[in-house]
Amino acid sequence: MFGFGKPPAKPLRLIAHEASDVPPLAALAQDAALRAGDLSYVPGERHFTVRMNRFCHEVPGATPLRAPSVLRINCVKKVQVRGIDPARRDQPLSLLAITAEAGEEPDGVLTLHFAGGGRDVRLEVECIDVLLLDLAAPRRAKSRPNHPVD
Repeated sequence: MFGFGKPPAKPLRLIAHEASDVPPLAALAQDAALRAGDLSYVPGERHFTVRMNRFCHEVPGATPLRAPSVLRINCVKKVQVRGIDPARRDQPLSLLAITAEAGEEPDGVLTLHFAGGGRDVRLEVECIDVLLLDLAAPRRAKSRPNHPVD
């Protein structure tokens, strides 16, 4: 039990295999907190990994929660990074959105958009193969994401 008589939320395990699968997965990853050093590309294995603390939008209640998670994108052909300095591994980032564009089947482009404007990672993929996995049960978060409306 998580202290309030409620069972802990089940860890997420989601897979996206086509562009239409990405928006629900992106909604669950929105507001994830990470550092630039948590972005990793292994060209020989053709996968891109994001370690993050995912805000648990799907868990109702007054207590904000975050879960340690990983987003893994497979079959990556090319990575382009804009506005993120790889030398500043401690640079804080907040994931705002993940978009998918279908290319010539089965190719596509996935883009990770980060807060701060002009910060994104564009991934050209051979096919859409994305995994979102919680590594542990959610824990209390210090605060809720704040999205002021202009």
